[in-house]
Amino acid sequence: MMYMNGSVRRKILFYIGLIFLTIFMILLIFDLTRRGVYDGKMGLNIAVIGDSKVSFLLLRPDEGMVGWVDLPNNTKIMIFNSTASYPVGSVWNYGVSVKSPYSVIEKSLGQAMGVTIARSMKLDREVNVENVLSELLSITLKTDLSFKDRFLIRAFLAESVKSKKIIEYSLPSSVFDIVTEPDGEEFREINSTMALWTKNKFVFEPILDENVDVSVNNVSSIPGLANVLSKQLESAGVRVIEVKGDKTDNIYDHGCVYVVVGKYEFTEKLLSEHLDCKKGTAPNGMTAEDGVKIYINDQL
Repeated sequence: MMYMNGSVRRKILFYIGLIFLTIFMILLIFDLTRRGVYDGKMGLNIAVIGDSKVSFLLLRPDEGMVGWVDLPNNTKIMIFNSTASYPVGSVWNYGVSVKSPYSVIEKSLGQAMGVTIARSMKLDREVNVENVLSELLSITLKTDLSFKDRFLIRAFLAESVKSKKIIEYSLPSSVFDIVTEPDGEEFREINSTMALWTKNKFVFEPILDENVDVSVNNVSSIPGLANVLSKQLESAGVRVIEVKGDKTDNIYDHGCVYVVVGKYEFTEKLLSEHLDCKKGTAPNGMTAEDGVKIYINDQL
């Protein structure tokens, strides 16, 4: 009887293990076969989050350039879907609490800095380039990068570290305002000068080369969204020729929607894969000379 009970127990454990292995393999295959966001011609901006520190990794493979920017620990930024401001080290935890850490990190930091942040990763160790490199292929890494992207990024980053082609940027004090809380604690808040600093450092050359005219229309009830998005686009090399708030032109679904006649490969990639904008149907009368039109119906 004891032998039979042991045999049954082993069978149950075997089948449980088999089920977990099958689920893991299905998830792994899904991750490996899904389309990645990383493009060797274009590049990528990634937020790297530690316990109390946030940094930015700028990848530009075609230019052979890797950039690294540290954000001071005592910086406060506004959460993209809230009027509340949090220290950068707490934004990840806020994102976890609302069950959307990657989206919260990428959109909040992107809007605060005026740049496009397409993906993010959370390190449970010191935040630096070397630790990013060592953790990229770890199965325990918290990130919304696909394994395909992680493999390609690691290959480029390893070569850049080996050849010492890492450019470390220091944020000037002029891009921050010092704010003193009621309890006497001081924080930094990003001011409008940041857009001048980021403009020539976060550029995607293929987007700059497309030289397309872009207009941004905020048709939502939330003021300022078009200005926020235009700064992000300009930092990437997009030529924004018009920013407006014409609510009578509200013909698309909620969210960020762009329309275009013709094809601008890299500009569309930036909008769809780096900023989560959806492609809409171009209205009657729109021509290729009109460039790209973007409509914002609510938060980005």
